[in-house]
Amino acid sequence: QGNYDLVGLNWPVFFIRDPFMGPDNIRSQQRNPKSGLIDYNAWFDFLGNVPESQHAGLMLLSDHATPVGWRFMSGYGCHTFRWTNTSGQGVFIKYHWRSKQGTKEFTHEEAVAMCGEDPDFAKRDLWQHIEKGGDARWTMFVQVLTPEDLASGKLDFDPFDVTKVWPRNKFPMQEVGELVLNRNPEDYHRDVEQAAFSPGSLVPGIELSPDTLLQWRAFFYRDAQYHRLGSANIHQIPVNCPFMARFHSPDNYAGTMRIDGNVSSKPTYFPNSYHNNKPTTSGAPGFLPQAEEVPMQVATNVLSRKSYYLHEGSPTEYNQVRELYQRVLSPQKREELHSNTARLLKHADAIVQKNYLIQLHAIDPGYATAIYDLLPEHNGYTREEIAEGAKSAHLVGKNPQFFSAGKGASFMGLPI
Repeated sequence: QGNYDLVGLNWPVFFIRDPFMGPDNIRSQQRNPKSGLIDYNAWFDFLGNVPESQHAGLMLLSDHATPVGWRFMSGYGCHTFRWTNTSGQGVFIKYHWRSKQGTKEFTHEEAVAMCGEDPDFAKRDLWQHIEKGGDARWTMFVQVLTPEDLASGKLDFDPFDVTKVWPRNKFPMQEVGELVLNRNPEDYHRDVEQAAFSPGSLVPGIELSPDTLLQWRAFFYRDAQYHRLGSANIHQIPVNCPFMARFHSPDNYAGTMRIDGNVSSKPTYFPNSYHNNKPTTSGAPGFLPQAEEVPMQVATNVLSRKSYYLHEGSPTEYNQVRELYQRVLSPQKREELHSNTARLLKHADAIVQKNYLIQLHAIDPGYATAIYDLLPEHNGYTREEIAEGAKSAHLVGKNPQFFSAGKGASFMGLPI
C-alpha cells in the first residue's frame, strides 16, 4: 500500500516535546558557530534549562549511547503512533525493535580507542557480516494503549509525551514480527544518500497521534528532503518509489528530476470529469477513502499556546528518569554515567555546570553529588546552592502563562 517510514532512536525517549524547540535542540549539539569546535557549553546549557530533556540526556551520557555497532543495539519508535481498522476503531501504540544479536556497549575508553583505530567500525561490522552471508535481526514488539485506558483517568504519565516511556508492567510488550537485514546496498549514493525518509510517509491503518513533535516532524522532514535532494519529485528516485503500491496519487508534477511522461495527457488536478477520480498506478490524482484518517480529537486548547502536557511545570517531570537512575541502572552503570558526564561537563562554564547539576539534584541528590565530586573545580557555586536551586528545577525555562489549564479542565478531551 505504500512506503512507511518509522522515525526512531536507539533509546526510547527524545530531548524535547515542544516542536518549536526542535531547532534549538539540534543547534545546541552542533559545533560552535565562531570556533567550529565541539561546544560542550551549549550541550549542557540546553540540558540545564530544559527539565524534560533529562531522561534522554541521561541516556546520551551513559554507555547506552556507545553501542558496539549497529547489530548490537535495539531501536525504538519513541513517538506514539495510532493503528486503526476499517471499522474506524483505533489504538495507540509504541514500537520497539529488540536486537536478536543482543546488546553490547563500549565503555568510554573503548569508544575513544575505536574512534581512533577504526572510525568506520559500525558500518564495517554490519557490511562485512552481511557480505559473508550473515544477517542482522530485530524482533518487533508493540505496546498498546486503548481509548478505554485513556478514559480511565488512571494514567500517571502523558502517553503522547515523547520524553516519557510507557511502563511495561502496565502496557506489556507484544511480539508482532521480525525485521531481517540481509542485503547490502549495491550503490551507496543511489540506495543510501538518496533515501528520503519522512515520518509523513504513512500507509492506511497507521496514523499519527496527538504528539505535536511527531506531527511537526511529519511535515518538516519531507520539506528538508526536498531541499537536500533538490526536487519535489523525490518519489521518482528508485529507493523512494512506492513501486509495490496498488495506487499512487502524488501531489507533485513537472519540475526538476521529472523523468517520466508526467502522467501524459491525464488531468493533473482533482476532482475532474475524465476518469473515476481514484488513484491509479500511473500516478493520476484521485482519492482513496480507505486511506483517509480515522477521526480523532487532537486537543482541547484550540488556538492556544497553553501546554496540554501533563508534566509541564511539575515535579513529576523527573519521575521516570529518577526510576531509571535509581532502579534500572546498576551501580556500575551509574559510576560510568557519572564519569562520562564529569569528563565532558568540566569543559563548560561554571554557570552552566551549576544549572545542569541543579537538574540532576532534582532527579537524585546522589546523582549531582557524584558528578560534583568528580569535577576538578567548582568556581562560582556550592553544593548548598545546587540543593536550593533543585527545589524549583522543574520550573526552569517554563512560563506559567503556558501551563496546562489545571484541575477541572481536560487532558486530551478527558477529565483530569
